[in-house]
Amino acid sequence: MKAIKAIYNGIDKFNDFLGRIFSVLSLAILAVIMCEVILRRIFNRPQIWTQDLIVMLFACYIILISAYGLQKKAFVAVDVVYAMFPVRVQHILHIVTYAIFLVPFLMGLVPASWTFFLNAYTTGEQTYSVWAAPTWPVKLCLFVGLVLLAIQAVSEILKHVEGLVTASANGKEAQG
Repeated sequence: MKAIKAIYNGIDKFNDFLGRIFSVLSLAILAVIMCEVILRRIFNRPQIWTQDLIVMLFACYIILISAYGLQKKAFVAVDVVYAMFPVRVQHILHIVTYAIFLVPFLMGLVPASWTFFLNAYTTGEQTYSVWAAPTWPVKLCLFVGLVLLAIQAVSEILKHVEGLVTASANGKEAQG
């Protein structure tokens, strides 16, 4: 169990560190929005690049902090019925739902996102706006974010495996 705990603690620390770094992107988004508002409203000089950049930064922000969100339980969950189950059943349900939904989702999307990125990078793909920004940085963020999410999924599964083993060893059937 010490090895499992060391693995998931290492993954959690890594994603916690990156999540805090990636959260700074929200400040970059705010800066671009403020720049656009000032240029448009005060100087009457709207820019062609600000809207695209805001959307691209926000897309990067959302996917890059998804692993951090999974770790911190920041996603919507309906725990009304789930909370009534014994601790062992809760761990089993987590493991099963991750295995049925999250793992196949990530196994499909991680390689697809890499292909998506490579295609955009090698062809020099650009946005359809007048600014014509390259799309590969956002697609690279998609790949990186999904890889981090997959790594965090491993951590979450390991936590529930450890919790299941611990609950079984202690004979706990108490309510969660």
